[in-house]
Amino acid sequence: MNDQILYCIESVRRRDRDRYWCALLTAQPFKSDLFTLYALNAEIAEIGVSVTERLIGQMRLRWWLDALTLIYNGNPPQNPIALALSELVSKKAVSRSMLEHLIEGRERDLDDQPMETLKALKSYAVETSSNLIELSLAITGINNDVSRHTAHHLGVAWALLGTIRSIPSNIQRNRILLPVELCEKHGFSRQSLLDQGYLGQSPDGMQGVVFELMSDIQNHLNQARSSWIQIGSKFTSPLLIATLADGYLAELKDKNGDPFQLNHRRQGPRVRDMIRLKVAALRGHF
Repeated sequence: MNDQILYCIESVRRRDRDRYWCALLTAQPFKSDLFTLYALNAEIAEIGVSVTERLIGQMRLRWWLDALTLIYNGNPPQNPIALALSELVSKKAVSRSMLEHLIEGRERDLDDQPMETLKALKSYAVETSSNLIELSLAITGINNDVSRHTAHHLGVAWALLGTIRSIPSNIQRNRILLPVELCEKHGFSRQSLLDQGYLGQSPDGMQGVVFELMSDIQNHLNQARSSWIQIGSKFTSPLLIATLADGYLAELKDKNGDPFQLNHRRQGPRVRDMIRLKVAALRGHF
């Protein structure tokens, strides 16, 4: 592996431990390609949590959009991820428009205000999470209506799960990104939690919001799996995050839907879930 691929692997290992473990279980012909794509995703996803000014975040996202032009023209900027991406698009038909949507979708991360509706949150999930899975499947040679349908549902499930899991870290940035309509439905006061902080138990109403989202996540996982059955038993590692999602949902259930009770010092999945991940890969399912 060249230096830029090694850089991408290390970047994913540090920033997205879940996909790091999934990518390690990829067949060798696709491993470098997936790490390249995941490194780009980790790079642009980090912008929303690393910048303090919206304009700076927009400029960094704009840099990557401009870089795509250079990359597809065969003259990439001297950035290890851009160089690896240039190598990838030179040998495979990677959709530029999907990469652009992936980058543009991340501008929503620069907004401190929650989305008004669950539908809006899911639209964001499709632009980012589902888009990434669809690109990942295409890189491994699977690009059809079934794979796109599977990617849609799995991506929404993963993004909604991330919304729950990120509640404690977002509070440190004075943000709660749960949809307004769900908070109002369950009587959860976002501002009260921001003002008072976490007081050792799930605030009034938050549990209802979390459990409704967990139910929706499970529905999307079920639809993703039902869809993939049409393809048969063909294994591809981008779908393994469904196995990890099962583990995170089980952990949330064990904590009675309270994301503050999760072990946030642990990076990535639990050992038991990593074992399940390996078993799923060996059996060729997710």
